[in-house]
Amino acid sequence: MAKTRLYRNRAPASAPGPAQPKITLIDYNPSAFTEREVADPAECLPYRQADSVTWVNVDGIGNPQVIRELAQVMGFHALTVEDMLNTDQRPKAEDYGEYIYVVAKMLDVDAGGSITIEQLSLVIGHNYVISIQEAPGDPFEPVRERIRHGLGRIRATGADYLATRLLGVIVERSFAVTDRLGERIEQLDDLIAGRERPEVLRGLYQTKREIIYLRKAVTPLREVVAALWHSESALIREATVPYLRDLYDHVVQAAERVDTSRDLLASVQDLYLTRISNRTNTVMKIVAVFSSIFMPLTFITGIFGMNFEFMPLIHKPWGFALSAGTMLVIVGAMLWYFRRRRWL
Repeated sequence: MAKTRLYRNRAPASAPGPAQPKITLIDYNPSAFTEREVADPAECLPYRQADSVTWVNVDGIGNPQVIRELAQVMGFHALTVEDMLNTDQRPKAEDYGEYIYVVAKMLDVDAGGSITIEQLSLVIGHNYVISIQEAPGDPFEPVRERIRHGLGRIRATGADYLATRLLGVIVERSFAVTDRLGERIEQLDDLIAGRERPEVLRGLYQTKREIIYLRKAVTPLREVVAALWHSESALIREATVPYLRDLYDHVVQAAERVDTSRDLLASVQDLYLTRISNRTNTVMKIVAVFSSIFMPLTFITGIFGMNFEFMPLIHKPWGFALSAGTMLVIVGAMLWYFRRRRWL
């Protein structure tokens, strides 16, 4: 069974020699589309008040100065910058008037079966969306393809709809992670049916720890989507509300699947502990039976082992045979009695 490890896909902001984050810019409207890399955050300034929709994606926060420069160009609050660089934030949505700041957790399963968790910061403006990730690589390529080829309604809608689609991709990814957890729980259940193995208990507690992290990542997302759905901000258009409502339903389903996995794991863990307890009781019962059998035998041999000259049968040629036969009769009688009482 492949081991699953949950870890943060993070580049610490204090790491020596930070790598330059990769900044990509996608600007579009119903009839035009532009995609390019940005070398200087100041290049994003003309798009702040443009008539088109602009998506600026930042891969990596290894160089905090780049994040601060981009925030200065776009006019973000200092608290927003602090939250962007602090990757231990709880999923949330904050309305700053000119923009809405959203924190979400991206979940994924890599090729090695490891579960990864990464913070995503979204800034939703009037005509732009800024997405900042901890490390390069994301699941948003299908969204980019729809923008490039003008598929669906994405190029005819605003920045709020784009942010909704990005959050939708994150929620869909959480389904893949919960499916992976379900497979692991089934594997653990199958292993429990066999011999006890040390890796079973390790797998149970490891999976339990992963589910705790997943609940912290998925469950608060309901509050985030609900806050956007019921927001009175002008940045959330009325036409986007039905999609936010649909997204909320998906988040609820994802949270319920995590809770279901937690309940299944608790059942498997109880089954495993019960099986271990029953096996321990069986072993102790057998040990108690053997101890009970040897108690009278030890008593007999102890008496005849005393250093007295005058003892019954000690000088008889058939004394040893009689004592050995008596012991065998006692053993047989005790075994018959234990089996009759269904102790064996």
